[in-house]
Amino acid sequence: MKVIRAETRDMPFWVEFIGQINAAETVDIRARVAGFLLEKNFREGASISKGDLLFVIDPKPFQETLKQEQSGLDYNMALIEKARRDYERFKKLYEEGVVSRDEYESYQTQLATLKAQVNDNKARVENARIELGYTRIYSPIDGVIGRVQVDVGNLVGQGENTLLATVSTVDPVYVNFSVSESDYIRAVRNQSAKDSRDSQIRMILADGSEYDHDGAYDMVDRAVDSRTGTLGVRVTFPNPAHILRPGQYAKVRVLFDTVKDAVVVPTRGVMDTQGMKSLLVVDQAGTVHSQPVTLGFEFKEMVIVREGLSPGDLVIVDGIRRVRAGMTVKPVLEPMDAGNGPATPKADQNATTPPQAG
Repeated sequence: MKVIRAETRDMPFWVEFIGQINAAETVDIRARVAGFLLEKNFREGASISKGDLLFVIDPKPFQETLKQEQSGLDYNMALIEKARRDYERFKKLYEEGVVSRDEYESYQTQLATLKAQVNDNKARVENARIELGYTRIYSPIDGVIGRVQVDVGNLVGQGENTLLATVSTVDPVYVNFSVSESDYIRAVRNQSAKDSRDSQIRMILADGSEYDHDGAYDMVDRAVDSRTGTLGVRVTFPNPAHILRPGQYAKVRVLFDTVKDAVVVPTRGVMDTQGMKSLLVVDQAGTVHSQPVTLGFEFKEMVIVREGLSPGDLVIVDGIRRVRAGMTVKPVLEPMDAGNGPATPKADQNATTPPQAG
């Protein structure tokens, strides 16, 4: 009968949460001036770069307004030159006593009035130039642009800043989830004892596969939510292939602790009888005994035995349904990891399941 020898190993304790993926930056593209939408210069759902021209609003009314305001500025600039010459001339005449103070001050007031008008004209020209610039709408960030909300030919910006489209960054992405107070304290203590946190956050995608890149802590909320007793956590994941998209849900696995020198056996050797866990242990005489055990968490098809087993004990893990307590067998020792399946972290079988939050 094939048996394995119980060993001690360092066992990582992973906890799983449900998180939602969000873009690091999301910008709504809106019309800031009123006019008819003339052009859309991108493909919906495509990647775009900062500075790319996205939309064009009919610029003609704004070009005409700019011309009118510039003309008003030019006219008053011409007037102010004449007013300045008149003022200088009458200033000399007033100093020589040729003209009265009232005549001198009238030209002084006229010059000051024209200066104020020119300043107003300059402001109007600048505002017209700014509004003309708003007719060409560029992307403020690198990212992926979504669906167009208004088709070309429609009037936009009339009485509101019409939403035209939305752009989101895709690399990296945020994943938000919540943890209990106790889990947060446990994670912080574990992280403080380690030099790097990059390899301690992983993601499981909707198809059950593990994401290729590890995550990193980005932010923890300022305070615990008093209604739920949980704390919001945000982590970042690289997204070079643009597989992850905002709004997706994913499982986030966080390494909370590592149990040193834990007694472990393959999970397949555990028997469950009405909720009681036990192992088939072979003594030195070859006699099989059913040994009640208390289990911890499982990782890579190995499970921690908290109580009931010692390092070096011989345990039957294959064909356990064909063996009964009291039988005598000839044990054949095989390696601990022989026949183990793929790595799948599971929760502690005797611990309270941590809260999961979106």
